[in-house]
Amino acid sequence: MTRLTLPIISDADDYKRHFQDDIWQGVAARICAQHNLLHSSLRRSPQGENIVFFVDSASVIKIYTPFRDGYAREKAALEFAGGKLGLETPTILHAGEFEGWSYLVMTQLAGVPLREVWRDMETGERIEIVSRLGVALKNLHAHAAPLSQSALNRDWHGFVKRQAQTCVERQRACGANPQWLNTLPAYIKARFELLPTKFAPVLLHGDVHPLNVLLAQESGRWQIAGLFDFADSLCGFHEYEFVAPGVLIMQGERELQRAFLLAYGYREAELDLNLRARLMLLTVLYECSDLRKYALRVAPEAVDLTLNELEAAIWTFAAK
Repeated sequence: MTRLTLPIISDADDYKRHFQDDIWQGVAARICAQHNLLHSSLRRSPQGENIVFFVDSASVIKIYTPFRDGYAREKAALEFAGGKLGLETPTILHAGEFEGWSYLVMTQLAGVPLREVWRDMETGERIEIVSRLGVALKNLHAHAAPLSQSALNRDWHGFVKRQAQTCVERQRACGANPQWLNTLPAYIKARFELLPTKFAPVLLHGDVHPLNVLLAQESGRWQIAGLFDFADSLCGFHEYEFVAPGVLIMQGERELQRAFLLAYGYREAELDLNLRARLMLLTVLYECSDLRKYALRVAPEAVDLTLNELEAAIWTFAAK
């Protein structure tokens, strides 16, 4: 079989330039042939930072960007998480490397991305969904973290310290307003001791957002059908898991946030200002944090709020 000439990727800019190249269709076809995956269609996903193809409606090929260790993280996380959430997660069918590019072949989950139907959903259905999500994440976190997996054991304390040290530059790159950049160091310092130094680490999915949560209708109502994309998984403090759904699904929605946290297992008295401060700190330290984007999701004028005001606008569950 003729060797495919893949683009030479030396940095992230090269990867972006070649991300949509037609060559990847050929790579996916070769992977199918290598694993005897007979198919009638091979459809490229328009979403994500990795190269993803849907093989009919049965399986998914995911070819990983070389600039993050998503392959190792997702493989280890899926092997650990399977059957633990009470939700469907992908099953790994094949794992390998094609001319230096790591890939997984996984089962394709049925369902509709939450983002496609969320706006048209009534409040009662939304509460049911976020409550079910809270239970599913609690189920996952009930298991001791797989710290023996080096791809997932990323030294939590070192991770949050590095995130704190590099926070200003990361937010500057995202277009954060100067007032935030000037006050972030003091804001982080004032809250950092709220993070526990001793806790039972858990496996964190790390990226529970509206495209990774799948829904299906049961008796005319939407229910969670599955959760996928574990490429950002890591072991750490369980409240870090709340950032992505908090800012991308439930942001500013007091009733939804409260339903989610109570379903996870928090008591009413624990939904306080200390929890709000911890969650905003973790929002700032989040691996893919973009405060400007989160503010715009609240309201266009929220980009001019102070950090304290932004905290109160994003995390609204606390007693008033």
